[in-house]
Amino acid sequence: MFYRKSQFRLLVAIVGSMAMFFAAPAGAAETLDFYITTVHVDGKTNIHGDANHPPEAFPLNQSSQGPGVALTPPDATGAWKIRTFIFEPAQIIAREGDHIRLHFVGVQGAHHTIKVIGEGVDAHLQLDRGYVKTVDIPSVKTGTINIICDDHQPTMNAQVIVLPAAG
Repeated sequence: MFYRKSQFRLLVAIVGSMAMFFAAPAGAAETLDFYITTVHVDGKTNIHGDANHPPEAFPLNQSSQGPGVALTPPDATGAWKIRTFIFEPAQIIAREGDHIRLHFVGVQGAHHTIKVIGEGVDAHLQLDRGYVKTVDIPSVKTGTINIICDDHQPTMNAQVIVLPAAG
């Protein structure tokens, strides 16, 4: 199908005005989707060291013990490990009034009991490896939304920082 220039200009004008009609008004809230994964971070070392690393003593006096920190004592070869559980990302930024969806993805760790608590939200969910659970917050308020895994404290925490609306 061929159009004359005048028909094409009219078509562009109609499509342009329709786009303005369906577009969100200036300053309208965005819908933001965030994917937060459950992760464990592992460290391995040895009390004897090796060619690339000096010896590292096993920490006998741990100040932040809890299920979020797992220490494996040295084995017969002197090798020892540490594992911590975290959310990734651990901090998210949004603007007041934004519609946000937090999608929790169970990647590492068999099970997580998660709380999402802040102004206008108090959600509790159970997340197992391989599943995705979503917390929908239609209009966030300025402040902090805390994300806590009760099963892996003291290390598995995150925050949504909600800034004032753009002016």
